[in-house]
Amino acid sequence: MGGEPIGKDKLRIGEFADIAGVSKRTIDYYTNLNLLKPSRSDTGYRLFELSDVEQLNRISHLKEKGFSLEEINEKLAFPDSNEQVLEKALLVKNNLQELLVLLKRTDRENSSVKESITHDTLPVIQALLQLLV
Repeated sequence: MGGEPIGKDKLRIGEFADIAGVSKRTIDYYTNLNLLKPSRSDTGYRLFELSDVEQLNRISHLKEKGFSLEEINEKLAFPDSNEQVLEKALLVKNNLQELLVLLKRTDRENSSVKESITHDTLPVIQALLQLLV
């Protein structure tokens, strides 16, 4: 009853549940939530592939991290966009770190210039600025 593969790499729910290490009820629940999307045989059996085990592993991993099944469904619907968002976030973070380094350097240089301007050097600096304008 549901234990024999149908076709190449196609599994009925019972065998898939055994391989995945979860109950048939869990697979039913995840299928109803569209977390798993099996194909159907001509006779109406749900057919799973071995690659669906990886999908179950992703679901379990995200559940362990505290995501709700609704959030998991959203994440699995757009897996590439999640990676792209992460890459962009890391790029923005790196750019911000570089800007902070530049800002600190500019602040130090600004402080150094302020310290070097004294009452005696101010007229010379003003004269140089006049020549530039």
